[in-house]
Amino acid sequence: MFAIMTKAVVLSFLAFLFLIHRLAFALDIILFPRLKKVSIDKPLFIVGLPRSGTTTAHRFMASHTELFTSMPLWELLFAPALCQKYLIWGLYRVDNAVGGLFFKVIKWIQMRLGTGLANIHPIDLTKPEEDYLGLLPFDGCFLRFLMFPFSKSTWDLGDFSSMTETRRKKLLTAYRGLVQRHLIFRGEDKRLLSKNPSFTTWVSDLAKTFPDAEFIGMHRDLEQTVPSQLSSIHSGLKIFGYSAKDPHIVKRFVMLLKLYKSRIKVDASNLGSRMLILDFRELVGTPDKAIEVLYGHFELPQRNNLDTIRLTDLMVETKAYKSKHFYKLQDFGLKSQDLIPSNTPPKLKNSSA
Repeated sequence: MFAIMTKAVVLSFLAFLFLIHRLAFALDIILFPRLKKVSIDKPLFIVGLPRSGTTTAHRFMASHTELFTSMPLWELLFAPALCQKYLIWGLYRVDNAVGGLFFKVIKWIQMRLGTGLANIHPIDLTKPEEDYLGLLPFDGCFLRFLMFPFSKSTWDLGDFSSMTETRRKKLLTAYRGLVQRHLIFRGEDKRLLSKNPSFTTWVSDLAKTFPDAEFIGMHRDLEQTVPSQLSSIHSGLKIFGYSAKDPHIVKRFVMLLKLYKSRIKVDASNLGSRMLILDFRELVGTPDKAIEVLYGHFELPQRNNLDTIRLTDLMVETKAYKSKHFYKLQDFGLKSQDLIPSNTPPKLKNSSA
């Protein structure tokens, strides 16, 4: 009963919030007529298996602040529209001028809510986050699996190619609009840096939508990524009355991550120099060499002194990090044999849960 009530409350709140966002998007068209003319030059997308170092790679690259810009969590959740960004930024400046009490309260709430996730995926409203969250008002975010893990439409989002061409174009148009709004707010001279494991099945469409886009494909063995991913989503599913140990959910995620692994190889082959595959062990074991390879491959400019210091600090932090997040395949009723790829490409569309 608690889970049902929680879902009802969350859905009601989200419906209200998304209505505001959609109205704000419409208002943007009136207030900022040049919005659709904003160019998106050479975006860099970090995709790949979840729990494969995508967040670490994102943090490393995002520390090059002179070159890249990424959408922070507060923009994605509360201000995806440009008019909302300016409004909240204005309120922040007013609050800061009178002591910053409201901002301190928000930070306290964030700290309390994020305590349980600190060892899995730290939450910070001011830090870059997966920008597919901005597609929530368009029902284009795979995070909906937390509330609807048995819905076919949820798993269609997991495999972008399973959607109709019309649906894919609508979501890509919505995403382009999100990026254009972000660039106007943050600086049109910046390159978008986007990290989304869920975009792994979007790569071919993103490559066509953004012809000069480049891609980093993160890789890690399924024996590590599958239990890590299931463990990381368990608490979120539990809120809505589900379990990451449910055999149907486990089966779906195994199929999904097998699909991701297959797609990365295919896309890397098709895109050539536009996509580079990077292994998790290389990124966390020798981050300096991994970043050197990335910068050389994509011919990125050197960092200024401040951005170099930021990167060095992050590398030291990464090398010293010891995860407190423990998991085993057996916790989810799986064996190593269950993760062996089949001879035919994995599909989600015709599977049942």
